[in-house]
Amino acid sequence: MKNKINSMSLLILFLMGMLSLSFTACSDSDSSSGGQPEITGVKILTSDSINYSYDEYYSKAGPGTMLAIMGNNLGGALHVFINNQELTFNTTMNTEHSLIVTIPTEEKGFKLSAFDDVPDEIRVETGGGTAVFHFKVTAPGPQLQRLQAPYPREKGDEINLFGLNLVDVEKAYFTDVTAAALDTTEWETIGGKHVDITGLNTVVKDHHLGPNNTYITTSQLKFNMPDVPYTEGTIVLECASGITYIPYYKVPGVPEVTGISSDMPVIGETLVIKGREFVQVESITYGDVTLKSDEFTVAETEDEITIAITKVPSKGSGTTLAITTPGGTAKVENFFQYAALLNDFDSGMADPGWDPKALYGPSAFGGTDNVAHLNSCGQWWGQMIWFMPDWNGTTYTLPSYDIIPADASVDDLYFAFEVYDNNSDYNNGGEGFQGYLRYELWYTNKDPSAASGSPDVLYENFSWVDYNAGTFSNPDGPILQDVDGVAHQGMWYRHATKLGNMSAYKGLTYKDVYEKGLGMVRIMSYTQGSKSGKVDVYIDNIRLIHVKK
Repeated sequence: MKNKINSMSLLILFLMGMLSLSFTACSDSDSSSGGQPEITGVKILTSDSINYSYDEYYSKAGPGTMLAIMGNNLGGALHVFINNQELTFNTTMNTEHSLIVTIPTEEKGFKLSAFDDVPDEIRVETGGGTAVFHFKVTAPGPQLQRLQAPYPREKGDEINLFGLNLVDVEKAYFTDVTAAALDTTEWETIGGKHVDITGLNTVVKDHHLGPNNTYITTSQLKFNMPDVPYTEGTIVLECASGITYIPYYKVPGVPEVTGISSDMPVIGETLVIKGREFVQVESITYGDVTLKSDEFTVAETEDEITIAITKVPSKGSGTTLAITTPGGTAKVENFFQYAALLNDFDSGMADPGWDPKALYGPSAFGGTDNVAHLNSCGQWWGQMIWFMPDWNGTTYTLPSYDIIPADASVDDLYFAFEVYDNNSDYNNGGEGFQGYLRYELWYTNKDPSAASGSPDVLYENFSWVDYNAGTFSNPDGPILQDVDGVAHQGMWYRHATKLGNMSAYKGLTYKDVYEKGLGMVRIMSYTQGSKSGKVDVYIDNIRLIHVKK
């Protein structure tokens, strides 16, 4: 820690020196201490001194940004305020022409003008007077997520926009440049034929602390449709913290899938599909399964479809999920990609036979055919799922590069399976039961003691904070989390563990994983400590998947 502090101090001193030199060229005197202070501009300081531009001034920045306040007669600074909130600063880094401060974050109580009645300004008070400079501290970047309006969209219709951080809107308009074109081309300003949006009103501005301990704003805006002469384009919001946009169609557009809760749901699982333009959905198909209209539900917002899975496609019948509307068809590839499957407990994989074994067979909670069941209480050496293709040295046939790109990072590769946690005592905040799961993936299918002496890859989602106090943590998130870091109980869902969590895979690509091969897989339940707890977990469809986030 000492070295880190010293390094930062040296960096700041270096930047201060450069700032002073850069300012001297345009200053007649360096001896104005005690005079009326003046702020002439603000620069942003970063740790990347090589790419730092000393000539660039800024009128806005986000919380947590380090600033150099430039001007005259700043050496005797007594107080510094941003948004009328006093900041601490290091007086030893203060010169006549510059003052270094860091904007606090909202988590530390700093208030933004987007949500509170505070001025957008920097104020410096010295013995010689007060200097005020207009400066905007921005909210987090905006994100438009969906549009709600009747079809066909005509002048005067009420349009509702939903998203995150839709605040400090400086300009709103339609353009005939499509969102697809904006996604795939470089632009500084958005061109095309603009139609301004007037009368933009905020309906919802729910500013709250999000799951990652950062503030977000759930937003809803509305306006009345202007006279837009084109049938397809983009709605654009230019906010203080950035630009966000969303496709616009006068008539139902082509549906788009933006997310799916699982690529291989089991019977009894509720599949959630997120996207846009799920308008008058005509059919949903996957493989040889075609769903009737009463077998899925489209949300009133037309951005989400839920399907209670009652049937799965047969192998070889196709791996595409298709959603068809009057506007077109949205497709999700690699849906029920059986080639990615390592074990579904139906196809006779070999079990080395070590006890205590998981239980195999149908489940009372669903799953597709046979599932594995970890059901233990208070055991140090818990039950395990341990399997390999056969006893002949065969390794698993891993998904081809057509399914998972060869250059895919292990941080986008997951060891995944469908799971039903029947109210186990995992994730209890470090009190009481100390249970976790161990994942082992072996390149060979031979006994590790005869091969290398230990498994090739080992990952445990558990670490002690204080063994004597009996406190622990799950450093990578809750046990049995999904790709979004959320663990569920009393429902089937897709659990996913990054291959990058496993030390032997760090920094590799899928090509590296593929060439190493995979011969054995073990999932084992442990109870670390003397306090017993309930483990009641059902597992199905173990596989490797690629989810680029």
